[in-house]
Amino acid sequence: MEKMTRAQARRTAIAATGLDRPRPQRVTARHLRSVFATMGLTQIDSVARVVRSHYLPFFSRLGPYQRETLDRLFYSSPRMGVEYWAHAAAFVPPQTWNHFARNRAEWWRNDYGQRHPESGAAFRELQTSVLDVLAAGPKTARQVSELVDHDLPERHRGHWGWNPSQVKLALEALFAGGVISASGRNDHFERIYARTKHVSPELPEIPLAFGTPENPDLGLDPVASRQRGVSGVDNDVLALTRTASRALGIARPDDIADYFRQLRAPTDTAIAELLATGELREVEVDGVTALRWHEARTPRTVDAQALLAPFDPLVFYRPRIDWLFDFHYRIEIYTPAPQRVYGYYVTPFLLGDRLVGRVDLHRDRAAGTLRAHRVTWEPGEEHTAELVQELQAMATWLGLSGVDLEGTHLPLS
Repeated sequence: MEKMTRAQARRTAIAATGLDRPRPQRVTARHLRSVFATMGLTQIDSVARVVRSHYLPFFSRLGPYQRETLDRLFYSSPRMGVEYWAHAAAFVPPQTWNHFARNRAEWWRNDYGQRHPESGAAFRELQTSVLDVLAAGPKTARQVSELVDHDLPERHRGHWGWNPSQVKLALEALFAGGVISASGRNDHFERIYARTKHVSPELPEIPLAFGTPENPDLGLDPVASRQRGVSGVDNDVLALTRTASRALGIARPDDIADYFRQLRAPTDTAIAELLATGELREVEVDGVTALRWHEARTPRTVDAQALLAPFDPLVFYRPRIDWLFDFHYRIEIYTPAPQRVYGYYVTPFLLGDRLVGRVDLHRDRAAGTLRAHRVTWEPGEEHTAELVQELQAMATWLGLSGVDLEGTHLPLS
């Protein structure tokens, strides 16, 4: 079995996700497409402390680019990516969307309201009405609400202060089932829902169903067993594992399974097949058995320099960066203020092949300033000049006029 040091494994991981490459002088749509193909997905999150999270991985790899170009690639035909629950909410290539057949076939395992003993029938009628409205074209949940009538009571669900309307729940159920998709986001970052044929010709039209062909009411039965796999339909876990393995470069089985949030058992079966074909190879990383993609590069050195979004593919699975980088990380926006250690919106700073620090970032629009409220360096690391360079580049990209580094104002050079 090939042996690797953790430093070599880190460089392999950084290269696989595209963070080792020099940033181009001018970023084009081709560069953005290449980065997306390399990562295989980009996570979506509503937090906009700096900028919407899906924009940041492209900046980390390419430097300043036109966000409007990325919007066009995601929201105009032919679409580079479409939204789905692939790793939480994420953009994935349309062909990857098709790999989640079981997720879509079993959307009804979760109760969005369709099996409520008193209002379930009315909720299902609402779903049909929503589909009729979307037949005329894409709309937000608010726009759909203006065009459908229902008598369903709104219910408090306690979802971190997010209590979706019945129309929103109906839309989300249809979205999970792949019956509808999203054609874009508006200025408030609300999904613009659409029939799949209005989003991409690569997305099939899926009929609304509440169970299996053999038991079409299974999802409506309040006491029936609804275990994963009850539909008899499987995700293409082999294809998802292949994409994850290539995007990670080097990983352990849990790391690979997490990339598209798949279960370990089918992922292990897929890993065994990829080992048999030679696409994956077992390696030993300082005594830990890991899996290396057969085409993964291991550069002798890496000149990476990037602030990473909390949802960047290099860091979104925290156990992996604990293992590879000896770096304990959490974003801390969901941590009560008195318990925060590093700040509110904590971004790791990648320099070379190390995560050398944590930066609590905030775009202050009113002041036109990118604020690094707090910087915490790893022991023996302090790279202020490189961090300032990265902050200034990001501030310029965001259209700001300066940087504030822990209370010190730094104009853009």
